[in-house]
Amino acid sequence: MPFNFDRPSKIVGLNYDDDHVLHARALRFAVTPNPFGAGTGQKDTEDGRRLIAAVGAALARRAANSGSGDLEELEINFVYSSPRNRYIDMASGGLYLFRHGHAADITSEHVAAWLRFGERRVTGRFTVAVPVPPRHAKTTKTAATAEVPAPERKKSLLSAAMPASARAETMSLTLGNATLTIPVAGAGAFAALSDLLLSHARIEPNGGTDERNLGRLLSASCCPRLRRLRLAHIAGLSALRCGAPATLEEVRLEHVRDMAMASDDAAVAISAPRLETLACADMCRPERLRFDGVETVRCLDRIFLWSHGHPVGYSNAGAVWLLRNCTAAHSLGVHVSPPVAKNWRDMEEMMSPVPQLPRITNLTIDAQWQHLESSIAKLIAKCTRIERLSIDISKPCDPCSNPRCFCTQEGLGWDEQKIHLERLNEVKITGLQPSDSHLSLVGRVIASAPALKRFT
Repeated sequence: MPFNFDRPSKIVGLNYDDDHVLHARALRFAVTPNPFGAGTGQKDTEDGRRLIAAVGAALARRAANSGSGDLEELEINFVYSSPRNRYIDMASGGLYLFRHGHAADITSEHVAAWLRFGERRVTGRFTVAVPVPPRHAKTTKTAATAEVPAPERKKSLLSAAMPASARAETMSLTLGNATLTIPVAGAGAFAALSDLLLSHARIEPNGGTDERNLGRLLSASCCPRLRRLRLAHIAGLSALRCGAPATLEEVRLEHVRDMAMASDDAAVAISAPRLETLACADMCRPERLRFDGVETVRCLDRIFLWSHGHPVGYSNAGAVWLLRNCTAAHSLGVHVSPPVAKNWRDMEEMMSPVPQLPRITNLTIDAQWQHLESSIAKLIAKCTRIERLSIDISKPCDPCSNPRCFCTQEGLGWDEQKIHLERLNEVKITGLQPSDSHLSLVGRVIASAPALKRFT
């Protein structure tokens, strides 16, 4: 139902009236997609703070009215949705490119009230997006915060409990790095759920209770209709074990770093007999992986590969295991990155263990550094039947000039790399620099593709 702008709002901060709040089948509360001054303006912060109060007032009024029906859709979004507002993930704590000054005013009580309302009253799509507070964020001065010393307020973090809804079909929960409690889910607890996004949350090490409860939540008994699952920017999740329903088609695990460092056996044990799409950047080592269903995967995405490394600190073993075992995959997206310590002299190239990939017809490569042409060529050469190729080369923030760095040896043996791409007909390369190595890469691709029809 569209918003009603004909009558003035009776709730400060909203553009629609009481009748809409009480009887609409869909409610949407969202900050502007493109804030003035990338979120640094006082107006953006004040608008966001007013919306926090308005959401609470609107939901309380809806819940208290006995004549109000359930909602087919509820969106509560305090994250600027502009494509330019990327989230930069870092081990020390991530941040958005746009400043969310209002984030510090969102409390655990706010989040709990929103999740509780959605759990009880939403039958279709339920979205909550809470931004990660910017560093050095300031809250408004209220009676509650005035009594708490500033150092203690800075230490406070959001907390949340996973809502259980047997009627919601889609849930998208972005929780501002809140500490997430996952209650034990009974059979059919998420009976209608088909799509789940859970992001920006933290699982506390409490003996593995929340990890086990998450695995049970994603199981066939609790989520019998689950089709798409995405876990992103989840800290503390070192193990995931679930017997997913046969309906599960897509799994995306993005920035779940602790899973890659898990030390116990079978840190990842997933049964998904009809899985078609798997995206996983932080894969654990093969000996800690039990994956029933990889033989049906047709699309692999966001697979992370080190270009070079040292056996002690860098490993592509998990990614190589997936590439070897997902034998039906025809589409592949990889991220190729140099090691962090790029001036080490004893680095080894790490593309050779990658298996031949004759079934791949669509290859997408995101290369983080401009001196990886040889690594890119080695990967392309393993995909002899590709029809479409896309390469995005990100310019480094600190171009390397160290003569001892491995990247100065990257181009050696370039002419020895054989590439035969008889079926390649479409190529797109972005991020090219006016350098001999980049021009050489372009020339090699063109020369190896006699059927090439389009190059952009």
